[in-house]
Amino acid sequence: MFHALRRYRQAWSGRVVILSPGAIPTTDYYLTPRFQGMADGSVLHFDSRRFEAGAMAIPSGAFVVVVRYACRAWLQFLAARSDWHGVAYLVDDDIPGAWLCRDVPLDYGIWTSSRYWLARNGLAKVCDRIWVSTAALQARFASIPATVLGPLPFDAAREAAPAGSRRWGYLGTQVHVREMRWLVPVVDAVQRQVPQAEFEVFGDSRVARWFRGIPRVSMLPPRPWPDYVAYCRASRLAVGLAPMLPGRFNAVRSHTKAFDIARCGAVGIFSAREPYAPLLAEAGAALLPDEPSAWVAEAVRLLQDDALRIARFAQMAAWIQDRGRGVGMGDCGIA
Repeated sequence: MFHALRRYRQAWSGRVVILSPGAIPTTDYYLTPRFQGMADGSVLHFDSRRFEAGAMAIPSGAFVVVVRYACRAWLQFLAARSDWHGVAYLVDDDIPGAWLCRDVPLDYGIWTSSRYWLARNGLAKVCDRIWVSTAALQARFASIPATVLGPLPFDAAREAAPAGSRRWGYLGTQVHVREMRWLVPVVDAVQRQVPQAEFEVFGDSRVARWFRGIPRVSMLPPRPWPDYVAYCRASRLAVGLAPMLPGRFNAVRSHTKAFDIARCGAVGIFSAREPYAPLLAEAGAALLPDEPSAWVAEAVRLLQDDALRIARFAQMAAWIQDRGRGVGMGDCGIA
């Protein structure tokens, strides 16, 4: 990770500029809740993958947040001006070291890290602070001054999936191929023990082959972040799975999957390791070891006991609501 070199003295204008590579979860989980109380029009969003002419109208004294990546044209534009109130770099994964992580696909790791390394020098020239998503990520970059900006819920709470729902699923992406393969025997066992159960998983033809032969499995095509959020809000999942197998990349991830699962109206089953344990213990979450039989037993229990499931959901929903209470810009250090 780079050292933030730039320093700014301009007073804050009350404007925030967010540069992100399209609509992505990082922006919603780490920035949307913190800036949602600002006046209309005071938060400006730009796509960091391509420079936009509208950037020329950004007023003096704006505070800029670069989310994960920015193209060279944007970094050159930021470097050419000295009248920013500040420029922060927000990183929510081990982006610089992803290519070294064997717990993610190699092509994803190389693609993720290469975009960072291409922009590294430019980021160092314009940023005056670094925000990271977890204490574990901060510790990995211990030689670099960084502030932990943890994830927050960004939307309203919803009710649990109704009694009688036997739909459950895994909300992972192609980054989580190890977890998907690990879940195959778990899903197979549960589907055979609970004849009404219907399982959903996002994936391509390769993932479909892994689950082939297991009854009542629905393969969902991967989708952009806004469509994924809409899917969750309309979902009637009863149970969501969140295994997190040990690995270099997983070791510094955050607990946003707990928010995703609750947005579906589901209760979660989580790995008994960071980022979920011990954090989610106070929310009454099921925290299990990497033993498939334990996951099978817990999934069967929750799918068959509506009263237990709905009570667990209420406890998690209260915990999530408490996490979002009173949030704002206080921990950003902007004003």
